[in-house]
Amino acid sequence: RTSPLLAAVYKLDKSLSLYGNYVEGLSQGATAPSTAANRGEMLSPYVAKQKEVGVKFDGGRFGGSVALFSTTKPRAYVGSDNIFRSNGKDRHQGIELAVQGEATKGLRLLGGLTWLEAKQLNTGTASTDGRRVIGVPKLQANIGAEWDVPGVNGLALDGRLVHTGSVYANATNTISVPGWNRLDVGVRYLTEVQGRLVTLRARVDNLTNRNYWASSGGYPGAGYLVVGAPRTLSVSVGVDF
Repeated sequence: RTSPLLAAVYKLDKSLSLYGNYVEGLSQGATAPSTAANRGEMLSPYVAKQKEVGVKFDGGRFGGSVALFSTTKPRAYVGSDNIFRSNGKDRHQGIELAVQGEATKGLRLLGGLTWLEAKQLNTGTASTDGRRVIGVPKLQANIGAEWDVPGVNGLALDGRLVHTGSVYANATNTISVPGWNRLDVGVRYLTEVQGRLVTLRARVDNLTNRNYWASSGGYPGAGYLVVGAPRTLSVSVGVDF
């Protein structure tokens, strides 16, 4: 099967562009869970379809983009006859905003926001039809900053705040998983050692040591949760050769 990809870009001027695309992609079909009568059976490959239109701005010091998108993908579930099969689809529709740039000399910002409506359609049962897709939040947002410390050449501090909205852990949307916020901070130092550029980094993810469920997923009616990592310190050294 061929998988078409169509895309077009129209530049209104040197800093502003409009674009659109249509993509079809193949992915491996799901495997029937152990609770199904046809356990272990792999379904035929899925065909996902995506449509997207947007606008991008590049003003040199500042840039950003806005995109509207819609994606559909076949879904699978265990029916009343205990057979796992593909039927219906998951539809994701939303808007995505992104911005990046240098607010002042030495202060760089990067942020994004995604609002997403993800629904199960044509499922064959009233308890799931039109319900939200497992593990997909309506809202995700992040904002990050990096600041060059004045008077200390090569030293920079950075921070990032991440927000993920609440999700459902089952197809009938009766089990809700709360949303969460996470704060990450870091420091970077650039120096030279014997003529080679050396980058020293230290980072603390989940600075406040918040307990949260990072994600949920799984088959309809058989979901799972992934716990978020606790406060984590990492250090690294990089050398340019």
